[in-house]
Amino acid sequence: MNRLQRYLFRNFMPVCAVALLFFILILELVDLFANLWRYLANEAPLADVCRVMLFYAPKCLSWSLPVAVLFAASYTIGSMYARNELTAVFSSGYPLFALTFPLLAFGMLLSFGLFFFEDRVVIHSLVKKNELTRILTRSDTSLSNANIVVTDESRRTVYTAEYYRDSDQTLYNVFVVVRDDRGSVQASVRSPSASWNGAAWNLTDPQVLIRRDGILVPGNADCFSFSEPPDLFRRNITSMDELPVAEAGSHIETLRRAGQPYAEDLADYYRRFSFPLTVFIVLFFSVSLAGRFKKNVLLMSLLLSLSVAVSYYVLQMVTMLLAKWEYISPFAGAWLPVAVFAAASTGILKTART
Repeated sequence: MNRLQRYLFRNFMPVCAVALLFFILILELVDLFANLWRYLANEAPLADVCRVMLFYAPKCLSWSLPVAVLFAASYTIGSMYARNELTAVFSSGYPLFALTFPLLAFGMLLSFGLFFFEDRVVIHSLVKKNELTRILTRSDTSLSNANIVVTDESRRTVYTAEYYRDSDQTLYNVFVVVRDDRGSVQASVRSPSASWNGAAWNLTDPQVLIRRDGILVPGNADCFSFSEPPDLFRRNITSMDELPVAEAGSHIETLRRAGQPYAEDLADYYRRFSFPLTVFIVLFFSVSLAGRFKKNVLLMSLLLSLSVAVSYYVLQMVTMLLAKWEYISPFAGAWLPVAVFAAASTGILKTART
């Protein structure tokens, strides 16, 4: 980096650090006051509440980083415009892109770092935070499920059950269909209940029909072993925010096999890869728009960062809802906001002062 680039970078870093701490504090306070009445009602110890805030800090950092980078860059460049420092730089023929290139490269490094930070740190701390919050607020979550339709890994055996009670791992009104490779029914098993013995399901008074010579005739249940684990029948309460990338893919496959909706979870999985790029994209906005403010640079930079952040998250919320309702693909739900803001920032950058 040359002297001008180092000067810009030195001005950027302190502002970014202060802004990051400020936005982290805001998010921590929002979460604290949202749960404060629950903590007071359950007489939660102050030390445990502080632990919840500590576990929540990495997630707050992840959310705050794009906004802090946007604010710091727009304020730093805007201040240089207001002091006429960039006027002298541009008059000498030094382009804006060359001046801000180290800043953009730093944003790209932050994007890659944010992905690994999310996967290695944020997820584990968020799991601890949610578990401790449930303990302090005495929240009880049931894993029992109703109206179940699942398949085994080969997709040849289809299980249906009216109800699954997780407390004793029992299925009620069970109906199992065994198919061949072409999807033709080879056998069916009906039972009023089935209990898990640790390795397979024990059927109560099973009624078995087996296909022989093209017709279904009564058979023996001993020739069948149904060993799909109880996890497949439980109600899905797993949040994608609490799963590393390696486990998230397996979770989505489990939902698909269980016949449960998985479009929303698949969109969240793709968003795990798209969200870190937000840090890099917002720098384009700051570089192209910051020079338009010569008065009230601090206020206008803060308004700019909040406006862009709100616009991005609202667009992301809309596309994720559309993906959940399957109006658009999960991939589009996760990546469309990134593509829209990347195109917009590129277009605005072409009109930036230089």
